Amino acid sequence: MRLGVLLPRYGVDVVGGTEHWLRMLAEHLVDRLGWDVEVFTTCAVSAVTWADEMPAGTSELHGVTVHRFPSLSGRDPAYGRLDPVIRRDPKRVTDELAHLFVELVGPVCPDAIDAAEKSGNHLIAITPYLFWPAVHAVPRLGRRVLFHGAAHDEPELHLRIMRPVYCAVGGFAFNSFAERSLVERTFPVAHLPSSVIGNAVVERDGDPAAARAALGLDPDEPFVLCVGRVERGKGAHVLAEMWRLYRRRRPGVPRLVFLGPVNEALEGSVDVVVAGPHSEAVKWGALESAQVVVNPSAFESFSLVVVEAWLAGRAVVVNGRCAATVEACRRSGGGLWFSGYASFEALMDRLLGDADLRAQLGASGERYARELFDWDAIVGRYADLAERVLTANGQRPRRAR
Repeated sequence: MRLGVLLPRYGVDVVGGTEHWLRMLAEHLVDRLGWDVEVFTTCAVSAVTWADEMPAGTSELHGVTVHRFPSLSGRDPAYGRLDPVIRRDPKRVTDELAHLFVELVGPVCPDAIDAAEKSGNHLIAITPYLFWPAVHAVPRLGRRVLFHGAAHDEPELHLRIMRPVYCAVGGFAFNSFAERSLVERTFPVAHLPSSVIGNAVVERDGDPAAARAALGLDPDEPFVLCVGRVERGKGAHVLAEMWRLYRRRRPGVPRLVFLGPVNEALEGSVDVVVAGPHSEAVKWGALESAQVVVNPSAFESFSLVVVEAWLAGRAVVVNGRCAATVEACRRSGGGLWFSGYASFEALMDRLLGDADLRAQLGASGERYARELFDWDAIVGRYADLAERVLTANGQRPRRAR
């Protein structure tokens, strides 16, 4: 099997859920099934700017061939002026304005699309739906596309220009049942091959004591942890405000630690530690020693951090507006969700006051994560989906070795 992968950025330095996940999948398909995988991407590392930071050309990364192309333009801050228009009523936005919005969001890189189209790959995996490469590549590549849309219920998904994108693909690799339900409610695509693949996580060793020291915490200090990009769109700033209020109402509760790149400034305080990015060893040490792990984002198709927290045996708290993470908590029994400050306060009171409950939730989540998100299971589901897409396209699938 020859698989192409088209995405806005790719590499070990890329911090991003769907891009990181597809890189890991590509490497495991090469290693476990012997597939030939080549990537078509830009020279960008940061999704904030899409600036060309890596050299153009062809290289190899962990058995995967990577072709990098410079972009004609990156992310233009002017897209923010269109954001209120998009959010007010996306279904009434003209196609012209919607395409302008996508172009400003970027990255505009036609060379990557051209190379993917001309390649001899049986299928082209593309992610995510929102950015310029997917919007322009999928209609051209059509049924060759195995789409990792990474959709969640946000205004951009309901732009009229997304219908020809979603309806053109050969099949869907969904991150959750919630994502599949959303996509099939929004577009007439239920007849196309699809599978809920999920995500797998590469578990690392961590040293809790070293992690506390790296994060500026006392040796035995309890803390609550939020891992990921510090951005308003990820819910970080709202979570910080809720935690400051919670600490005023509950003096003596632990501090909240944000661990991850700070893409939008967030001031630290006596209540909140903004630790910035750290190594994987520090992250896993923090996961293993946190009392609770919180993912405040309302817009996720899957949360790697939630699975990582469960593999570390931690209870999680998620945003009740995020169907995918709530689904994971319901199915696993590994976490709770809030719908506003009142419910957030109530569930944090319960969790921080009951170590047995935290342990029970963490153990349930860990069982769920290890059963469903093992790499053998993930790769097997993906290979089966690829064969079904090829069969639907009239191609004879070739069993992986």
